[in-house]
Amino acid sequence: MQHRLKYALILAALPLLASAAMAPTTAPKTPTTPAPAVLAKLSPQIAHIAATVGTTEGRALQTRALTAQQQPYGPAPLAARFNSSGQVQVYLHYDAQQGAPAPATLQALGATRILTSPELGVVQAWVPSSALYRIAALPQVARVTIPRYAVPARNLAPIGAKPRMGSVDTQGDALLGAAQFRTATGLDGSGISVGIISNGVGTISGSTSSDITQDQGTGDLPTSPAPYVDTAVNGGGSGNEGAAMMEIVYDMAPGAALGFCGPATTVDFITCLNNFAAGNGGFKPTIIADDLGFPGVAMFTDGSFATAVKNFAIANPNIQLLTAAGNDAEQFWSGTWNPITINTTISPSSTSNSNAYTYTQAQNFGTAGNPLPYMSFPVAASDTVTYIVEWDDTWPLNPTSSTPNDPNDYDVFLTDSSGNILACNMGITPSPAPTSSSPPPAPSYCNLGSNYGTLTSPGPQPVQGNQYVNGSTQQTLQLHIYKRNGTPGQNLKVLVFANNHSFQLIPNTPAGSIYGQSALPAPYELTTTAISAADAAANNDSIEPYASEGPIFFSQPSTGTSTRQKPDFTAVDCVDVTGVGGFGQNNNTTPPSATFCGTSATPEATGAVLALLKGAFPGNTLTPSAMLQAGAQALTSSASNGSGNPNGVFGYGMVNAYNSAAAIAPKPAATISAPAANTTTIQPGGTVSFNGSCSANGAPGSMALSWAFGTGASPSTSTSGSVTVTYATAGTYTATLTCTNNAFNTSTTATRTVTAAVPPPPPAAGGGGGGLGLLSLSALAALGAGEAMRRRRANPSI
Repeated sequence: MQHRLKYALILAALPLLASAAMAPTTAPKTPTTPAPAVLAKLSPQIAHIAATVGTTEGRALQTRALTAQQQPYGPAPLAARFNSSGQVQVYLHYDAQQGAPAPATLQALGATRILTSPELGVVQAWVPSSALYRIAALPQVARVTIPRYAVPARNLAPIGAKPRMGSVDTQGDALLGAAQFRTATGLDGSGISVGIISNGVGTISGSTSSDITQDQGTGDLPTSPAPYVDTAVNGGGSGNEGAAMMEIVYDMAPGAALGFCGPATTVDFITCLNNFAAGNGGFKPTIIADDLGFPGVAMFTDGSFATAVKNFAIANPNIQLLTAAGNDAEQFWSGTWNPITINTTISPSSTSNSNAYTYTQAQNFGTAGNPLPYMSFPVAASDTVTYIVEWDDTWPLNPTSSTPNDPNDYDVFLTDSSGNILACNMGITPSPAPTSSSPPPAPSYCNLGSNYGTLTSPGPQPVQGNQYVNGSTQQTLQLHIYKRNGTPGQNLKVLVFANNHSFQLIPNTPAGSIYGQSALPAPYELTTTAISAADAAANNDSIEPYASEGPIFFSQPSTGTSTRQKPDFTAVDCVDVTGVGGFGQNNNTTPPSATFCGTSATPEATGAVLALLKGAFPGNTLTPSAMLQAGAQALTSSASNGSGNPNGVFGYGMVNAYNSAAAIAPKPAATISAPAANTTTIQPGGTVSFNGSCSANGAPGSMALSWAFGTGASPSTSTSGSVTVTYATAGTYTATLTCTNNAFNTSTTATRTVTAAVPPPPPAAGGGGGGLGLLSLSALAALGAGEAMRRRRANPSI
């Protein structure tokens, strides 16, 4: 299977403001040598860009960056981005007490596309390289850095994917119980809104998206209401993945309203969240699903970005965030520093050995008996590979000019199989190395140019990374980690990925390969992973080999070590989509197929399941996670449904809309209003009138009412709410009213008891048959009393 991580970048060239706005007569000129306090505010990459403005090296740096940005999948996530107007995109960190620099002040210095993020404490802007010193000199600016850039977690379709014709439906509609839910309940997610955050929805013209328009024409996205696109953030994005994600939601929850935002940076991402929560454009989602990762953010702790996402979730408890786990399982390694002795001298320059350094310790990726001083992986012809190495030194959340550089340093070297250095990090690396063959790569030097930064520190944050564009021949590359300075943290994480193909890093450790906002615990983020639709249909519970796994290992000097359970749920990938805009198309089939592979296909599918459930049970007090847990399908090595014991591969298991609805739906209410008493007595041949009713009790689905009056009753059964029943034969009967919710086949009963009995015979009349009635006995008593009185009068002695 091929692997592709597509960057969500700002590629369009932006015109500069009018010269009067850019360079007012009162604006100070850029000093030749800025004050040390100003230089201290610049990150190494920005300092290098500022120092080389107008030089051959500076022009070459910008040319290389523009060339990389014009490639299908863009430059490395840690590299600077330029536009053709000579602007570079930056983060201007500011002190909360000082406040952010005013947009008008920045505009006067030539800045455009200004976006302030109080959550991250930065202003994002495109600024002229020549104005960097003047911007850094502003008292409100604490530090100037490169932004953190996004990559979607998506895989290319495998060869031989299922052909399609016309409009298509995702296999997840059936496999995740959405189709069964809609059939059973008649509900489709109406009243719920789902926001999608990904790279793009095609070409944006005004408020119109080319992908959305095309999908509307084939019935794969709604026309009323049409999906909302937030064009205020990053111009609406760039790419086609967002349209495919919305197609999946529309297939499964066609009544849900849809919205899209396409960020390129962490600031853009937080702005997307805030704009959604504010209801911009009249669209305010209940659910937000994203598929973006930001390589270079903290992997040993929740950095400033993850913390900002968490704070958003806390402030907006009625919005559930969902995110993809990532596709890094085969291209990730985590372990402890395990040094072996080496004797390797490397210079940061191809023309001078004055700053050459002899390394004596390298990471051993093998064993004591069979040491291996590097990890290896193949790279395809013309592919681009990016690597990131982090260790568990203190990660400052918001570095400023007063934040010291990390005194501990690992250096990283990417080589070919002969040991020739192709890309590297020696201390602070200001930019990717040139990709030309002049001078040719060699084991003895790392070509950092003439204005490289300090060689003994990575900067204020313990992270190194770079990029290499391969030539026309496939080859195997090696990644070496050498200790350079101090006592760096003993725990390391390595992430390596290519733009066009997947590969297996040797060695690799899938566990712990989730990072950024995807590593946030529930309920702040629900993180989803993937089983292929084909495997799920065949009941083959095999996680996708590229799907990132947990648990996540955290470590910081101030807090110690801990682990966090992730992911939370599983859905299906490698599902059919329309291929609008060329997304996921496999032209090796006839007609061309379009398949969406990668964990990127799962948060929106899970969001669609949640939309159906929230629409069906608006008054339910269960958390979204509990709703999904209630019907999660247990998978190999995963916990049983709703047990509260997820694992690091599947989480709680595969989501299922119908199963969750059946588990949480209230049972029907059955009510017998007549007869009111629990027991009724009649004579044989008598009748009883029954009245009963059924209520869904707040659950969706149609109700079925049925009576059973017992053998001998006439009628013995009925489906009418009101019925008169004759009981011809003496006996005791139980009348049962059964109310059934047809959607989930759940029932409730109510009963009444009827006794049909012959009454006892009445007492016989007095005088007949020698019997004496009450009146006769009274008369005799009166006669006896009179006779006794007569005798006393006649004989007083009696």
